[in-house]
Amino acid sequence: MIGVIKSDVVVLGGGIAASATSIALARKGVRVGLSYPVHTRPRLAVGETVPPDVRKLLSELGVWEKFLGQRHEASLGSCSAWGGTELGYNDFVLNPQGCGWHLDRARFEALLLDHAASCGVAVFPIAKCASLEQAPDGGIALSAIMPNGATQHLSARYIVDATGSRSVVARQMGARQIPLDRLSFVYGFFDQPQAAASSQLTLLEARELGWWYRARLPDHRLAIAFASDASIVRDHNLARASEWLALLRATSHVAQAIEAYRLKDIVVRAAPSFRLDCVVGANWLAVGDAAAACDPISSQGIMNALEDGLRAATTIADVLDGRSDSSGFYARYLDARYADYLANRNYLYSLERRWPKSPFWRRRYAPSGNVSLPGERAA
Repeated sequence: MIGVIKSDVVVLGGGIAASATSIALARKGVRVGLSYPVHTRPRLAVGETVPPDVRKLLSELGVWEKFLGQRHEASLGSCSAWGGTELGYNDFVLNPQGCGWHLDRARFEALLLDHAASCGVAVFPIAKCASLEQAPDGGIALSAIMPNGATQHLSARYIVDATGSRSVVARQMGARQIPLDRLSFVYGFFDQPQAAASSQLTLLEARELGWWYRARLPDHRLAIAFASDASIVRDHNLARASEWLALLRATSHVAQAIEAYRLKDIVVRAAPSFRLDCVVGANWLAVGDAAAACDPISSQGIMNALEDGLRAATTIADVLDGRSDSSGFYARYLDARYADYLANRNYLYSLERRWPKSPFWRRRYAPSGNVSLPGERAA
């Protein structure tokens, strides 16, 4: 057993929201311990596109120049065949912030983690969180199993839940996840020949069984994802490359020029969307997907994680200084964020009316935004 690590705040999690919160806190002079999980299997680090507005958030974290140094792929915008067969375009050309970016997700997360350490955050890996308790002094006592099997004890005045859709800390504190939807994604990763041309636009295409997403990845790779219900993925055997490719080839736009690429891997992942009924307590709060996980159709995940981290740091610093009313501001911020997301998500799904008898689309026309899936009851 190793000695107790003491800090003002301990952040549990290893993604973008965890690093953003830690960096923002450290820049306010708060002592932070960032405990990130070492995954027993490789994480699915899918490339994701961020808009030009990411510049403002990364600048606030002091990492914009380092980000530019990573030379991520430029994104000129997006196009979609949604509600009709023709492509519509959303370009970044006239945006005063410049272009967007196709991220190398793993490299971007590593950059934020390294930047957190350079800001004075005590960064250390864990295999798992063994216990989490309210300490007698009103703080937090946490025990973690290290990668070498040793037990590490941590104590802090405050803890941040950045554990993603598991919401480990929040659920331990009594919060409950209110489910909205549970999409199933089938990702195909392709190697791109050097000579093959590839658009710098992300592409979205709605089909009867769900919707498709296509985006460039670094190092001459391509990601294509199909989003649907788990029952549809299962019934159509879409975890099999041959069946997935057959469905892909039936698309009007996503499959264009696909024969020039070589399929390297197929991966199936669940993408639950929900919000917590309580996102902040006396000595804890949740950020990013741990607080409210969004449907990927919204393309808000990374931006939410960065913004949550900055907002959370302000709230926590205030609470540590005795201004507990700041917790209410954070809760209201997340309420507003989720309400905006839900309205936008419902609007996007309402635009697609070509398949009124499709189970997938019917389930997403519910005006409340609460999807009833096969074998489940909407909350």
